[in-house]
Amino acid sequence: MSTAPSASGSSGQFILADRLRRQLEEFVTTGPLREVFEEQRDTYFKEFAEPDADDWEGVLDWFLFDWFDDSGEGVVGHFLTSNDALRQEERDILLEWQDSLNSAFQIRSVSKTSLSVRDLESGYDLDVTLTKPESHKLFKKGEYVVARLLPLGDHIILSGLQFILPDKKTALAWLELRDKIDELHSPEEIEKAIHESCTAFCDLFGGDELTVPSNNLMPTLKRFQEYLLTERRDPETGTTIAERFRAELGRDLDMSDLGALPSGMFEEAQDVTILCDDFDGIVVLPDFSRFKHVFATDDPEKTIPDWKDLVWTYIKNPDIPIVAFERVAEQQPRRVEKALRVVLNDNDFSLEHLYAVLLHYKEPVDGLDDLEDDRQLWDLFNGTAKEPAKKRKSKSQAPKNTAKLKAVAGRSSRRTTDGKSPVSRLKAKPKAAASLRAKKTKPAAPARKIGKSAASKTASRRKR
Repeated sequence: MSTAPSASGSSGQFILADRLRRQLEEFVTTGPLREVFEEQRDTYFKEFAEPDADDWEGVLDWFLFDWFDDSGEGVVGHFLTSNDALRQEERDILLEWQDSLNSAFQIRSVSKTSLSVRDLESGYDLDVTLTKPESHKLFKKGEYVVARLLPLGDHIILSGLQFILPDKKTALAWLELRDKIDELHSPEEIEKAIHESCTAFCDLFGGDELTVPSNNLMPTLKRFQEYLLTERRDPETGTTIAERFRAELGRDLDMSDLGALPSGMFEEAQDVTILCDDFDGIVVLPDFSRFKHVFATDDPEKTIPDWKDLVWTYIKNPDIPIVAFERVAEQQPRRVEKALRVVLNDNDFSLEHLYAVLLHYKEPVDGLDDLEDDRQLWDLFNGTAKEPAKKRKSKSQAPKNTAKLKAVAGRSSRRTTDGKSPVSRLKAKPKAAASLRAKKTKPAAPARKIGKSAASKTASRRKR
C-alpha cells in the first residue's frame, strides 16, 4: 500500500487522520471485511422500514471502532495486520483510535476551532479540536450531543456522525440504555445466557442431546426458541426472557424467523443432532450419530464404509465446532486417537495435538502451512517445545494463532480483547488519549447527522 509523506504540524496531522479513516472505510466496504460488515449492516437495518444514508454512515462508524471478531480483534487490528507498508506515524494514530469514546456530552462552549464538552457519564471536561472549516456552526452552547471522540496525538477530534438530543433527560436515558445493552453483551451475561439456554434445552427435550430427521430440524429449533423466550420462566423472578427484555429495554423482543443455517451442511445428512454445550451453547451437527458410531467400534469400515470422509468433514468444516470431537474424545479417547492416526496417516498422532489439528484445518493461518507448524506452536504454548523451526511468512500472524490456542485450551473463558483495562492502556499514551479515559463498550446507537431529529429513535436505534 502506498503512503503519503509524513505530515507536519497540526493541519498535516488532521489531513493524515482523515485519509486513514477513509482507508479504514474502504477496508470494510470493499476489502477483506466487506462480507462481515454487510451482514452486520443488514442485521441492523432489519429493524427499520426505511433506513437512510445517515443510518448507513452510523453503522459504518460503529463497525469501524466497536465491532470485534471472535478472537477480540477489531477493524483497526485487521487493517494493521493487512498493511505492512504503513509508516510508524500512521500505525501510532490507528493504535490510539482503538481507545475511542462514544458517549453523550453537553457542549460547554464553542469557538471557531474547538468545542469544550462534558462527558455526562464520567463528568470529565474535554477539549475537542474541530478539523473541518465552518464546522463550529453546527454546534450551540448548552446542547446535548451524542458523538464519538478519537485521540490524535495531543488533540481530540470528532469521528463520523453526531446527533443532537433535545435535553439532558434524553441524554441520560441514552446512556442508561447503552449500559443495559452493554450488560447484555458482557462475558458474564453471555455465560448466563448460555447456561439458561442449556437448562431450557434439557427441560424441554429431557437431555443435552437430541437427534432428529433433517427435515424436522427447523421446526425443532423454532419450538425450542419459542419455549426459551416466551414460555420458560426464571425460577427467581418468575418472568420470561421476552418479558424481561420488554421491561428493561422498552420494546418487544424480536421473534422473527431463525437465521439461515450454513448451506450444504444439512441437506444430504441422514439426521441432525442438536446438543447444548456449556461453552458453545446450542450446536447443530449433521450426521453426528454416524460420526459417533465411527468411534464405537474398533473396525468402523464394517458398518460405515465412508467413515474417513465423514471424519475429514468434521475436521475441516469450520462450521462444525470443536465440541463435536470433544464429546467423542471424552467417551472414547483410545478409539479417537486410533482413527485419527489412520485418517491423518500419522502413527505418532496423540490426543495432545487434537486441538492443533482442528485449528490447522478449520482456521488456517498464513505462514503456518504445515500441520507440524501448528503442532509445534501448540507445544510452544504449553511450554513443551521450542519455537517452530520453519520461518513464518508474517510475524504478525503468530499471536493470532496463539490466541486461538489459548481460547481452546482455556475453555472456561471466552475470547476477549487484550485483557487490560482501557485506562491502563492509556497510561503510556499522549495526553489527549489519556484525557479521553475511554471505555471499551459495545456500541451505542449508530449516530445520525446533526440537524436531523434523532431523539425519537434513540432507544430503538441501539445496535444489539
